[in-house]
Amino acid sequence: MTSAFAAVPGKSETSNPPPVPAESVPQKKPPAAAPDITPAQGQMLYENHCIACHESSAHIRRDRRANSLKALEGWVIRWSNQQQLNWSAEEISDVVDYLDNRYYKFPPPKGGK
Repeated sequence: MTSAFAAVPGKSETSNPPPVPAESVPQKKPPAAAPDITPAQGQMLYENHCIACHESSAHIRRDRRANSLKALEGWVIRWSNQQQLNWSAEEISDVVDYLDNRYYKFPPPKGGK
């Protein structure tokens, strides 16, 4: 039987197994690509830009103005424009999702989001 690897002089073939060819070594899969937006994106935006004026009590008071997911989105748009934050539609959606999940818990709109 012929080996693909040359024996090392002075070493017995039984003392050390031959090296494994590179093509037989299992390769690790590259890590999955990270999503562009982290789940905490909405929270981060809210805490950096809104919390100075809106403590959590604004969202849990009995007479809160947002009474639906659409109304909540309208308020986020209004105040992001008022503060000239230039948020993208995705950032607005992230903040709305954060506020809804954290405080409001509105039922999802019919037919999905």
